[in-house]
Amino acid sequence: MKLLKPVAIVLTFAVTLIVLQKLSGAGTAPVPAVFDQGYTFEQAVAKGRSEKKPVLAFATADWCGPCQAMKREVLSEQSIEGQIRRDFVPAYVNIDKEPAAAQALKVFSIPATIVLWDGKVVARMEGMMPHDSYEQWLAAARDQARSPQPFVERASDEFLRNLKEKVEKAALPSGETPAPRPPN
Repeated sequence: MKLLKPVAIVLTFAVTLIVLQKLSGAGTAPVPAVFDQGYTFEQAVAKGRSEKKPVLAFATADWCGPCQAMKREVLSEQSIEGQIRRDFVPAYVNIDKEPAAAQALKVFSIPATIVLWDGKVVARMEGMMPHDSYEQWLAAARDQARSPQPFVERASDEFLRNLKEKVEKAALPSGETPAPRPPN
């Protein structure tokens, strides 16, 4: 009997949270239009290989609140959508519906954005990220994929330099270029 009271409290809280979420319109966000071609992870990797383009895999789940926010607030923005369509082959990976893809991508935390070149991981970002930071991260990941040493296990320092360069460039007044960096 003593156990029933805490269980009832937890269930009441959960039901209240779900009702509030539905009333606020914060339920499952639609799949962003950038993924409208509906490539599976395997199809995107094959297309990336044939077109010599990096693959952007977005790992998500319908029950993940930060994933829904990322879909609504970042991935649905025109500038992000345009950047992804131009620079990547996009793959939408619902980890509950595609557990094999989630396992292949080694998804441990969502939302996750994973960029691959020739089926191998080039860059990985887990968690929610604001629009401007995500835009810079995508540009650095694209540059990393095109670099002579694209793969994470050999090139994490290069990726961090690319990302830092994108952030510094974004902070400069329009038209200015960053000072050249000395070689490491």
